[in-house]
Amino acid sequence: LDRALGFYKTTAYDLSSHIVFKGADFTRVDLQTSLGNTNVASIATNPVPNGRLMSAATNDLGTLLRFIGLYSRLLNGEASLALTIDTKDKRNSGEFKLTDFSLVDEDKVAQVLGNHRDSRELIERGNRVNFREAHLKFSRQGEVITVEESSLDGGTIGGTLRGAIYTNSRQYDLVGTYIPLFGLNNIFQKLPLLGRILGGRDGEGLIGVTFAIRGELDNPQFAINPASILAPGVFRQLFEFRAQRGDEAAKKALEAVDAGQTN
Repeated sequence: LDRALGFYKTTAYDLSSHIVFKGADFTRVDLQTSLGNTNVASIATNPVPNGRLMSAATNDLGTLLRFIGLYSRLLNGEASLALTIDTKDKRNSGEFKLTDFSLVDEDKVAQVLGNHRDSRELIERGNRVNFREAHLKFSRQGEVITVEESSLDGGTIGGTLRGAIYTNSRQYDLVGTYIPLFGLNNIFQKLPLLGRILGGRDGEGLIGVTFAIRGELDNPQFAINPASILAPGVFRQLFEFRAQRGDEAAKKALEAVDAGQTN
């Protein structure tokens, strides 16, 4: 297609795609398009033992998400996704990386960040929060997507997230820690002997606010424990929210998360 019209008044140019489906599953996706100026997006699948590997990349994830109507509050962002699809074990595992992006007018983010004075001032300067990098490792088996580990680095702010997403019932069950003064906070992890105590988990730090994201995918509910900011490093785990286990599928999917917390 010379031109494809998307949501939010976006346009993709010179779009070329070859997609093969088997039932509700895709067996091949090859796509390239321009999002305007020098911004591009591409997706490709290649065979690997027991399945296939899907690789996706774009230097403007914000425009791509608006184009497909998925999310409108992300600006810019250079993103890459590597997704391994194991057709033998019927399990998917992936790694997602995103750099140099911003969130604009996102009430849910403001709800979490607003519990810290420096972050409130950052939001009030335009309700735009800039981030350097986001990193996510996840897996999917059946209708459960497990967020095994993730981190967010905004220079002065950051955070971690883990838990599960249930696609069948369309529910979130995620818990995490928001880290104000991210760079300074994580210096404590590098201290000998006391680093693991004062710094907590990788990507966290001396000071943090624990939160949970639960409920419907279209209308998630946020819960925050401001008291957790008073507990340094590893002691903050006493104030953490725990991912719920509503059924056997959820329990199995979250065992890997709990094992990671123990380690």
